[in-house]
Amino acid sequence: MAMSQKWWPRALIGSAQILVLVSLIVAGVSLLGSSTDQRILTVFLINLIAAIGLQIYTGTSGIISFGHVGFMALGAYGSALFTADPAIKAMGIPNAPDFILTSAMGFLPAMLIGVGVAAIVAAVIGRVFVRLGGSAAAVATLGFMVMVFTVLSNAEEWTRGAKAFSGIPAYTTMGWCMGAFAVILVIARLLRESDTGLGLRSSRDDAIAAQASGVDVVNSRYVMWVASAACSAVAGALYAHYIGAILPKAFHFELTFLIVTMVIVGGQSITGAIVGTLLITILAEALRRLENGFSLGSFSLSEAPGLTTAVLALLIVFTLTMRPQGLVGRWELDDLTMRWLAKRRPAASGAALPFEKDRERNPAA
Repeated sequence: MAMSQKWWPRALIGSAQILVLVSLIVAGVSLLGSSTDQRILTVFLINLIAAIGLQIYTGTSGIISFGHVGFMALGAYGSALFTADPAIKAMGIPNAPDFILTSAMGFLPAMLIGVGVAAIVAAVIGRVFVRLGGSAAAVATLGFMVMVFTVLSNAEEWTRGAKAFSGIPAYTTMGWCMGAFAVILVIARLLRESDTGLGLRSSRDDAIAAQASGVDVVNSRYVMWVASAACSAVAGALYAHYIGAILPKAFHFELTFLIVTMVIVGGQSITGAIVGTLLITILAEALRRLENGFSLGSFSLSEAPGLTTAVLALLIVFTLTMRPQGLVGRWELDDLTMRWLAKRRPAASGAALPFEKDRERNPAA
């Protein structure tokens, strides 16, 4: 994938803009927020990385995937097996291979192992999955997530099965989350703005027309599929080393529903994934507090279990009905900034808007 001078500076500038805004949010919460707020912020950053990982594939191809939480699980277990306390592993998984039982790696090399495992699995199954679209892709990816859950739940010698796998060091800090977010943000924007990403985006509405314009849709989807799986695995590794104990149920329907909601509500861009993650995190946290009971005038409710899931489901229905492209649509923050600046400049300046430059590179976009 050649880095043309026409697009990569824009990807880096757009990444820098987003990174500055997220850094301001993190700094504000770190300085002014409580310990609970900082915990929520850490979970927000982990979910944000997961949402961007999903968006790399879904946002460019237009194909929703319900299986990326499976890659998170592979990243979580793949890294935790090599960092967990050997003494606890000897008691919990005594029949595991010696190279796992005796391992006590640092966080970075263990994370890279987890990412590598997820990327290899994605590469092996990807050639089949990327040829699917619509409901077929949704069902197939959902099936993959269930398969990962089933394997992890039954691999007692490696994962303790359905029981919690504990003894995982608490390596995940705000610094690690921000560092991982910065790297994945840049990767995501470079992939999105590359010729491969632009060609794949042009296939979202009509893959046949895109192929007729010279876009290799299948190979482009494959690149994004593997890259998105690797990024999702990073989120899984961060989650495992933040919670300290993981079990397969943590990477099942509930987390899948949450991450997919963030992407659908936010829109088809990386900026959309960030907006969706921020909105859903705030909304979900407020709803969880209401689940413990609330009063509204003369109406009071002692408990409201399932309120969060119900409201998020309604939000998805509302978004798909009223604004299918999501809140931000296909626009990135730098696109919106340039459009705003172009409107304030004299019309005689002749400055091309960002989407016009994309059409110059690929008329099918």
